[in-house]
Amino acid sequence: NSELESKMALFGKMPDECLTCEKPFDKKDKDMAMTWSVIVHDEEVVRLYCPECWDKAVKITEDFKRHLEEKFGEMEE
Repeated sequence: NSELESKMALFGKMPDECLTCEKPFDKKDKDMAMTWSVIVHDEEVVRLYCPECWDKAVKITEDFKRHLEEKFGEMEE
């Protein structure tokens, strides 16, 4: 029961827009709920990213990791 209450409280903290591009998020839209990325930090900070911004962030991270591997060799995760 307390786990459900905790998740409901986090839902209330979820933003109404993408953190990066500020595209509006409709909490009642099932497609948005299934495609947008929600990141929770320390069960207090909730961040929301649209699919386009999330894909860009993943690509930047992968490119940076590849750059580091080329410069310093294979890295452990």
